[in-house]
Amino acid sequence: MTQRLTRRHWMLLAGSGLLAACSGSSQKLVVQQGLMPPAWLRRLPRSWRADSIDWRQELPAWPSGSRCLALTDGWAMANQPIPAQAWPQDALDGLMPLAEPLLPFGLPVGFGPWLLVLRNRRDLVADGGAERGWSLLLDPSLRRQVVLPASARVVEDIASRIGDPKASLARLREQALGFGDRDALTLLLHGDAQAAVLPSRAVIPQLSRDIRLQALLPSSGAPLWWALLQLRAQGDVPPLEWLLDPRRSPLLDQLLRAGFTPPLQRPLLEAALARQPHAELLLPPAEVLQRCTSLMPLAPETAPRG
Repeated sequence: MTQRLTRRHWMLLAGSGLLAACSGSSQKLVVQQGLMPPAWLRRLPRSWRADSIDWRQELPAWPSGSRCLALTDGWAMANQPIPAQAWPQDALDGLMPLAEPLLPFGLPVGFGPWLLVLRNRRDLVADGGAERGWSLLLDPSLRRQVVLPASARVVEDIASRIGDPKASLARLREQALGFGDRDALTLLLHGDAQAAVLPSRAVIPQLSRDIRLQALLPSSGAPLWWALLQLRAQGDVPPLEWLLDPRRSPLLDQLLRAGFTPPLQRPLLEAALARQPHAELLLPPAEVLQRCTSLMPLAPETAPRG
């Protein structure tokens, strides 16, 4: 004898997300590989699922059913955003002023500085290296031992913090073992490189595991990396509760341990930061943060030709 499902049963199924799963209508959050902390993605409701995509040189064809994208700032700015991204006001309240210029490209949900990372080179730091800041990368002992970012704009920003941008850029290239973000940490950990410039999200988790590593944020500031959520055409905003989860512990603490700092005003982060061993790298002191820069799109008149 078959038993009919009552209206109450259907409502329970809908609330659990089983109907969406059975109908194949679950909504997709497409994530740039390695960008979003798994602890946050696991909190997506059952009606949503996260698909991780690995791409390097160009934006991929987005999977069918993609509703929302999670991208780094460079890729988000290269993508064509929806003209008016309808983010809930609650998700915008409390954002730090630095995040506001990014809103035309998506909702900023994570950020941090690019860091200068050394392996087994405490001699450089002990010899006044910390005060030398980014110019430490030009130390003769690091020739062909530095892995620089693949992003030309990040390297150019660092060069401008060392001195004359053109001359400093030429000297940085002479120091470089290579350019790339994906293999830099591996080269550093295996001893094939002695220094690298890496985003804080790649560095912070390693500092507690490997005492050979030291990370420096020069007092002159640094370029910033950002993680943004970007809606697709006819895309749906992820549930508000999920968007606000990073504002509360224990998830906030988990994100900070992963090197992923929600871009919220300092008072909203202070309690959780006080529990972190590398708080000054997760949210730089105010005077240093003022010297950090977001790499916004070049204006037409300053964009390179050809």
